[in-house]
Amino acid sequence: MLSTGLKHANRYRKIVTVLARHGFGYILNEVGLFHVLSLPKRLSTNPKDPNYRLIGERIRNAMEELGPTFIKLGQMISTRKDLFPDYIVDEMVKLQDDVPPFDYAQVEGIVEQELQVPISEAFTTFRQEPLAAASIGQVHQAELPDGTSVAVKIARPHIKETIEKDLDILHDLTRLLSQRFHWAQYYRLEEVADEFAEAIRNEADYTLELRNTEKMHENMKKFTRIEIPEVFPRYSSRKMITMSFVDGQKFSEWKDMNGSYHPKFARELADAFLHQVLIDGFFHSDPHPGNLLLTGEDRLCLLDFGQVGRLNRSMRNDFINYVIAMTKREPEEVARMVYNMADVPQSVDAEEFEEEVEFLLDKYYQRPFEEVQIGEAINDIFSASQRFNIRIYKEYTLLAKAVIIIESIISQLDPDLSIVEIAEPYGRLLARERLHPKTWSTKWLKEAKRQRDTLLVLPHSLRGALDKINDDELSFNVRMPKINIFLNKLDRISNRISFSLTLLAFSIIMVGLIVGATFGDSSSFLVQLPVIEISFIISFFMFLLLIYSILRSGRF
Repeated sequence: MLSTGLKHANRYRKIVTVLARHGFGYILNEVGLFHVLSLPKRLSTNPKDPNYRLIGERIRNAMEELGPTFIKLGQMISTRKDLFPDYIVDEMVKLQDDVPPFDYAQVEGIVEQELQVPISEAFTTFRQEPLAAASIGQVHQAELPDGTSVAVKIARPHIKETIEKDLDILHDLTRLLSQRFHWAQYYRLEEVADEFAEAIRNEADYTLELRNTEKMHENMKKFTRIEIPEVFPRYSSRKMITMSFVDGQKFSEWKDMNGSYHPKFARELADAFLHQVLIDGFFHSDPHPGNLLLTGEDRLCLLDFGQVGRLNRSMRNDFINYVIAMTKREPEEVARMVYNMADVPQSVDAEEFEEEVEFLLDKYYQRPFEEVQIGEAINDIFSASQRFNIRIYKEYTLLAKAVIIIESIISQLDPDLSIVEIAEPYGRLLARERLHPKTWSTKWLKEAKRQRDTLLVLPHSLRGALDKINDDELSFNVRMPKINIFLNKLDRISNRISFSLTLLAFSIIMVGLIVGATFGDSSSFLVQLPVIEISFIISFFMFLLLIYSILRSGRF
């Protein structure tokens, strides 16, 4: 029943107990976990209990109690407005990484183990008090031997083991729920768990964050008001990452300050983000205000590249075409672009989906699209896709989340700025690039290289086929996957017919002999013989033989 067996029994029992205490015991009891984990039946609460609280609030409280892995899961759910209802998403937004820091002695041990030198040799100074503590790691300020001020992020002790244990249990829970409940299938809990597992594993591996930060630092050099920290690979590993220290104010501290620089920052931030998405195809997928600082040099610093999104050229073109179709209010084109960005079931009603898209676009009909929150519009259509069982690729859901966050920040800095207006030049640039002769020639060259091997062997293959035709050696192999089932049914039918005919023949023989013995000449030699007895014995043995052969074939 449980793929993890009993190796995580204590943690499993704690998770189930916490969920039950917050009112989800009846669900867990339905999938048999109370019996497997030997939990008391009193925890299997009735959902109609008078103390029944809103489901979103109860989920949030349970995740806060279960710790770092589940807090991260809740934060990811808060970004999936396309998949989960508002009453859950709104509660998940409230989840915070409010965890105490771990001891400096453990910090020192991890640093020395990873760098293979005493901490005093690696760093001239190293502040014992952390600047910040989160669920996966904490940050300390230090100084390199050359005098460079740095921030050192260190993973919590045994965090990888803790995460893997929780992911094993989470995979079991989502599988059991999906097998038992339709709502678990509708919300794709198993897919969400798999997506979350990949994201949190990447975030806990600081070598990935180091490479992401290096790449973003290089990509953003052209933006004079945007700063990306420099990383130091020599002082980094899977469990720690060292980067240049940036002293600045948090977004929550400076956004309400009066200043003429706000519109300039809004424009620069929007421009940088669109460049990441539409030109580089490599973007910060979690640009929340906590990852945004205003430096003393009047520059915006983006932090924490543990979560990034990637779009290839085709995906970037599909996305910009999707946005253009929305601005033009063309439901057929919007639907077509959605199909390009998703896994679409064959059973989808295309006409009905287009009508749904048209209805959603009418929601913005009375307003210029420049005044519409593009992230809101994208998310509305993605949510409609979910209702039609159209599964949007995760790259686009990450992008939708990032667009919503960036739009929220920009609207606070400059309410009159529209991200759609800023995106127009990028759309024209991509269109010109797509239609440029060089792009076509490059595309055809790549396709030619892919087809080269096929073209080289084609003449030889054709010649071999023609030789076989000339020599009358050409044969065809026809494969019929269902033929065995058909033949088995024929065997059953023929055996049943044989059985019926044998019974009929047996009956006719017996009736004929009995009639002959009764009304025939009693002096006849045949009548004097025990013909009835002999015929009965022979027929009976034939009947038994036939029954045996049919039963032995297994096709009766």
